[in-house]
Amino acid sequence: MIKRGSKIDELLTLIFMLLAIACIVCFFAVPSKHVLCLGLGGAAIVLRIIQYILRFV
Repeated sequence: MIKRGSKIDELLTLIFMLLAIACIVCFFAVPSKHVLCLGLGGAAIVLRIIQYILRFV
């Protein structure tokens, strides 16, 4: 179980935010690589779901 505000929780949140920002930048900067954008966005969502599972289980 990960406590809210712990170092691991903050690290996972930071990685999630970086992946989300990279997804948005990739979407607008590289129009022919939407698969990369979807991969980054999907990875961000999966990471966030794992974080919530670890936080409440």
